[in-house]
Amino acid sequence: MPKQVFCLKDLKEEQAQQTIKISPDGQFLYLTDRVDANAISVYKILKNGSLELVEQQSTLGKGPRDFAIDPTGNYLLVGHQYTNDIIIFKRDKTTGKLTNTGKKIELCSPVGLVFTK
Repeated sequence: MPKQVFCLKDLKEEQAQQTIKISPDGQFLYLTDRVDANAISVYKILKNGSLELVEQQSTLGKGPRDFAIDPTGNYLLVGHQYTNDIIIFKRDKTTGKLTNTGKKIELCSPVGLVFTK
């Protein structure tokens, strides 16, 4: 089955308010859907700038308001505005895929995540 490839200009208006971030190595783009799916999509950035879908999976909460990739690129944390938690995913640097670590941080309505050095 062929993989989905598209450009960001193809996103619908209701998708435009999602969080979009690029991995520290510049190889992958991550995009959350906080409207209906409560999911995160992983795209490989191709040499011509197009995006190839790698996977889409649940963020394991409701209202993924923001997410952050740690500076090493090993972890991706998703903050859920409505379930009041941060879910910690392990990030595969080669494939860009995410795996739930089973760890979460509970706190009131996280809406912004930032790593500092």
